[in-house]
Amino acid sequence: MLNKLASIVVVAALVWTLAGTPAFATTTPESNSKTGATADRRGGDREADRVANEKLQMALAKLVADAKAGSNVVTFPRPQIQSPRRNNLSTGTKIAIGVGVAVAIVAVIFISKRCSNEPGSC
Repeated sequence: MLNKLASIVVVAALVWTLAGTPAFATTTPESNSKTGATADRRGGDREADRVANEKLQMALAKLVADAKAGSNVVTFPRPQIQSPRRNNLSTGTKIAIGVGVAVAIVAVIFISKRCSNEPGSC
């Protein structure tokens, strides 16, 4: 009986170890990341950026002035009911729970079949 339990525990530990996601994974920086792209810029893009920045600054200045003047202020009503609480489990955690449940079900079926075939073993 102890050997059966030990083998089930070892199999479950192997499945969880091999199916788990690594906690210390690292990613390599992409060549198109923001830090790499800013270092490779040439002077031709600066004029277009300057024009876009001026337009953005004018739009923000207008928005701030309108907000201070109190015109075009949109107020959103608060919801009457609370939003439902969500399950904040990651996808890897959900998969691990599903695999654990499946392994447990298979283990119970295996043990029940074995006990029904050998009357004195359970």
